[in-house]
Amino acid sequence: MNLNIVKGNLQSDIKSDKGVAIVPAAGLYHLTSNFVWGDNMVGMFDQTINITDSPKQVDTLDIPALKFTWDGVLHSKYWNYFKCDKLCDGLETDFYSNGRKRMEGEFKNGKPIHLTEYRDDGTKENEFWYQLVTNQYERVNYFNESGILETYELYQSSKRRTKKTTFMANGHRIGREVTKHSIEK
Repeated sequence: MNLNIVKGNLQSDIKSDKGVAIVPAAGLYHLTSNFVWGDNMVGMFDQTINITDSPKQVDTLDIPALKFTWDGVLHSKYWNYFKCDKLCDGLETDFYSNGRKRMEGEFKNGKPIHLTEYRDDGTKENEFWYQLVTNQYERVNYFNESGILETYELYQSSKRRTKKTTFMANGHRIGREVTKHSIEK
């Protein structure tokens, strides 16, 4: 792997020596990776790695079992969730290496109905409800570091626009946004 090539957000000061990443300083690094498996399905995972001042540090990539997948072809509308090589259907759960839940969701033929994401300490981070067989939200809940609901968003979608209304946990409205959509022919 050549990390010396600058692409997207990759910093030019991150180097590679025989497949080992060398970073310029201690800190938190966000790793995002795409990979291809099966019949050209592309999966993605991301992980935050804390690099300390220790002279040598080894970390393990923790690739989740539940993966969002899409077709690598331009303008393709294919997307699904898989658990390993199996299309998600029904209740599926993925775990961190410490045994705590990473993600739990209810799926129908690879499409999410309801997803809950957890932090590695076991607290809820986000919760998503989807319109059936779409990737459009109906509701999103956001939780603080203690797993307590802070804000939520309600979505109303039509062919031409999506209205998103944001509320505090107590139901007080704090924002409203309208996004217009172009209609595909």
